[in-house]
Amino acid sequence: PDGNVRNDPHQEFTGRNILYQAHSIAETASRFGVSEDAARARLEEARNRLLAARNERVRPHLDDKILTSWNGLMISALAKGSFALEEPRYFEAAAHAADFITQRMWDGSILLRRYRRGEAAIPGFLDDYAFFAQALLDLYETSGDEGRLRLADQLARAMIERFEDRTEGAFFSTTEEDPSLVMRMKEDYDGAEPSGNSIAILTLLRLARITGNETFRESAERGLRAFSTHIRQAPSGVPQMLVALLYHLSPPKQIVIAGAPADALLEVIRSRFLPFHTLLRAMPLSMIEHVREMREIDGRPAAYVCENFACQLPVSNPEQLEPLLQ
Repeated sequence: PDGNVRNDPHQEFTGRNILYQAHSIAETASRFGVSEDAARARLEEARNRLLAARNERVRPHLDDKILTSWNGLMISALAKGSFALEEPRYFEAAAHAADFITQRMWDGSILLRRYRRGEAAIPGFLDDYAFFAQALLDLYETSGDEGRLRLADQLARAMIERFEDRTEGAFFSTTEEDPSLVMRMKEDYDGAEPSGNSIAILTLLRLARITGNETFRESAERGLRAFSTHIRQAPSGVPQMLVALLYHLSPPKQIVIAGAPADALLEVIRSRFLPFHTLLRAMPLSMIEHVREMREIDGRPAAYVCENFACQLPVSNPEQLEPLLQ
């Protein structure tokens, strides 16, 4: 009689009931003393009556747009999940989504924000650039595909050009190109979604360690300085920025894999949580200069574990790699 909603912060459903399935078909049939087929039929009849009543109302709008920023977060989650769990379906979904955004929503200089019914539109905001660049980095670390890394590098350069506050540091959420804006905001609150600034700073730090681009590192450091007061006074509001700060304060650590297939070596890596390590793939024509000369050992895949860009002797045996990652 008083409704079944117990936690309603906005008081929208006070005294009301929200339908949910409390029991299985078998439990329902037993309670009312009928067969399961009879219970199933009665429930189907009830659903049809509810649908008929609902169809007399105006249907709610269907939000079927594709957002670059939200897809970026999803791609990162699937890429990390596929690596940790060795689940190819997750990687395929992540790669497919990334290819869609690259082909339909990126023209080589501007990343667009949304796609719907065959049309991509609206120049992207900071979170679109930051979240998608992060997603591409996560795909690169999962697969070793340098095409993803090159695109992340391009997006980072465009992000700095379009959004950075070159005077005070950090990033505005929007560009200067919209004359209707009264002011440009710098979002730093990590709530239900991480802020664009937190992900932008972390992504630039990751790219700086991979590519050696000092512009990325300097931009990230300016961002951290710009938010330093907030970090000190209200750290619980910026947890993702604290992740970026910890990454910045940790010594650069890299694991470089040379040769393929390196499944046994990767198995050791994926079994550990290594938030301050970067996983790279060595190849002769790599855009990462310091990995071009790294080679296999006697025709077997090798792992190079490096700290502060000084690498230990390569190993090809998983048992040799484990202690290097402690």
